[in-house]
Amino acid sequence: MSEHTTVLPEYSPPPEPRRSWGVVAVVASVVVVVLVAAGGFAAWRWFNGAGPRPAEVLPASTFALVTVDLNPSGGQKVEAIKTLRKFPSFRDDVGLKPDSDPLKRLFEEMQKDGTCKSLDYERDVKSWIGQRLGFGGVELDGKPVPVAALQVSDADNAKGGFARLLKCVDDSGPLGWTLADDYIVISDSNAHAKEIAADGKKSPLSENDDFQKWTDEAGGAGIMNAYVGRKAVDVMSEALSSGSGGLGGLVDGPAGSDDEEQLADMLAGYKDFQGAGAVLRFADGGIELSAAGSGGKATRTSATVADHVSAMPADTAMLLAFAVPPRAFKLLEDADPNGSGSEFLGSMLGLDFPKDLETLLGKSISISLGGDAPDDLTSINEPGDVSLGALIHGDSAGIDAVIAKLEKALGGSLADLQVVKKSGDGKVVLASNEQYADQLLGTGKLSDDAGFKDAVPHADDAQMVGYVDFDGEWGQAVLKTIREEGGSDDKEVADNLAVLRALGISAWTDGEVSHGLVRVALK
Repeated sequence: MSEHTTVLPEYSPPPEPRRSWGVVAVVASVVVVVLVAAGGFAAWRWFNGAGPRPAEVLPASTFALVTVDLNPSGGQKVEAIKTLRKFPSFRDDVGLKPDSDPLKRLFEEMQKDGTCKSLDYERDVKSWIGQRLGFGGVELDGKPVPVAALQVSDADNAKGGFARLLKCVDDSGPLGWTLADDYIVISDSNAHAKEIAADGKKSPLSENDDFQKWTDEAGGAGIMNAYVGRKAVDVMSEALSSGSGGLGGLVDGPAGSDDEEQLADMLAGYKDFQGAGAVLRFADGGIELSAAGSGGKATRTSATVADHVSAMPADTAMLLAFAVPPRAFKLLEDADPNGSGSEFLGSMLGLDFPKDLETLLGKSISISLGGDAPDDLTSINEPGDVSLGALIHGDSAGIDAVIAKLEKALGGSLADLQVVKKSGDGKVVLASNEQYADQLLGTGKLSDDAGFKDAVPHADDAQMVGYVDFDGEWGQAVLKTIREEGGSDDKEVADNLAVLRALGISAWTDGEVSHGLVRVALK
């Protein structure tokens, strides 16, 4: 935390009509839009300013936090500009220049739509707004309290500017805020805002071991970060059980509402939760969303889809593959202790449930699109023209037997549905045509494909892999169809899609830590 960050003595905002926590969310959303949509593309601001991050101002009792940081490391600044300039819409519509001020342009567009028309950009926004924003929840006296922290560059101008910004939002209910040296801290009352700011000075979140751990596990600081502490489950469960409606304003809806009951059921399955973090960043010529966390042991597995995915055909255009966690079926049994649901479902499908389901899904399963692509999508006339298939690794004889049970119960065969089934060597394939079925049963080299390796860098350790090849035959067929059959707006979409090389989604486990990565690789 900055040594110069102090709570300004006894400063209170001018009395205003009481507002709900919803206004904090609205203000946060407006600021995020302003900063990300405009300032996020503004190199003229990225290379100026520093100061503390929200985690250095908010207290260690913060159990959930999402931050936007337009002053990340220098490498990301350059990488972001280089990456975004690859998109024609960004170059043409945003027109980034080192001396431009897109924040002003966006603000003027907002005013044209009737938002904050009475405000002056230079006086009410530019003169005080900083480059960092955080919003989430803090535990005060055992209860969850909403919080937002907005960095300011000039405290004196921020006093009046932020107050005038709030008046643009038409809302009612409690809202309070206070000024720290570098931040405006916002909560559901002035007292809470001041208490949060004071607690942050004494014991900042940035010095909390869990926060440091999960920020590092997720990949460090980026343009956007998220953190959920281990206390989040306990705090939210306690709020739900005590009947304090809306989780102190963090969740919409009255106490006992369906939303809260569903959330309580979900939280009950995460008593082993140890925390989580996520980061959005620009890296290696692409855009990445990385996450890490610990909890949900019942669905964790040491099995991977490495062998399954690596042997997929090299021309795979779309893929979703996952390893089947054995303990997931124990969860099904626990969720149906008297077996009534299993009996009903089993009788309908002619299966021994969930045993046959475990056999049917095997050790790993994938759904994929590949094969030769048409010149354009308009030439597709029947299902067999598209090479689509499911591949299951497991007990092929057992899988065949379960499929036979299903066919008997449903009174028809896969052949009646024009689905080709082939089995062999611990694999079972269900495909739209025979050629693709043979491809899936064979041995391919998807793992050698440069686009796949770029988009899915952790394929060798992954329990789940999703992949889309934008640069292959199928991707080109889609672009051609959009350009030839679509309007001018569709052609603009195609021009931006043409920049994409591949999309990868992967999840893997390293010890007790679960990781996830969404990566968009560009050409």
